[in-house]
Amino acid sequence: MEIVPIISRGYDSNVFVVIAEKVAVIDTGLSISRLEQKLRGVIAPERVDYVINTHAHIDHCGGNPLFPNARTLIHELDAKAMSDGRFYGTASLFSGGRSMNYHRVLKEGDVIDLGGAELEVLHTPGHTPGSICLYIASEKALFSGDTLFAGGSFGRSDLGGNMEQLKRSLRRLAALEIEVLYPGHMEVVKGREARESARLAWEIAEEYY
Repeated sequence: MEIVPIISRGYDSNVFVVIAEKVAVIDTGLSISRLEQKLRGVIAPERVDYVINTHAHIDHCGGNPLFPNARTLIHELDAKAMSDGRFYGTASLFSGGRSMNYHRVLKEGDVIDLGGAELEVLHTPGHTPGSICLYIASEKALFSGDTLFAGGSFGRSDLGGNMEQLKRSLRRLAALEIEVLYPGHMEVVKGREARESARLAWEIAEEYY
């Protein structure tokens, strides 16, 4: 298994390519053109089997149409926000509304088997109702979307989200064994910094929100 992080800047989300017997792209950024440039030399779009969106905000879904052969997966509670083209109001903040298709809805406990890598779906609502994290238990690696960032920060809850749900999700992640954190924005962190990020985020959310 190989994980290739594509770290973005500004409002664009990070993109993670997980290469095993099958290939998954976790989140796709703001636009097709931006993602196409970033993927050059990494993977041909035609080789991607799955696109997995951690939640239905346009900065994480905008590049989805780049992958002609991929099955698009999103949590069942965020599927409507993708198909109606509003993306909880985030589409209008950037490029306007555009309905996007999905092929399968996810729920808590689902496992996406790539052959050599298994991604477990953790439903972590709060940033949006259907926000998920993906966990590779063998690596203690967490793809956290906008639920959790490095250093104890976390996503906003005012674009379809709920702060009380987000606090419960952060509490759950604080109890998880994390050795590598792949967040939706900012840098990838490992070791102690990865382990401490969830605990700090939960503590900050509980104290100030």
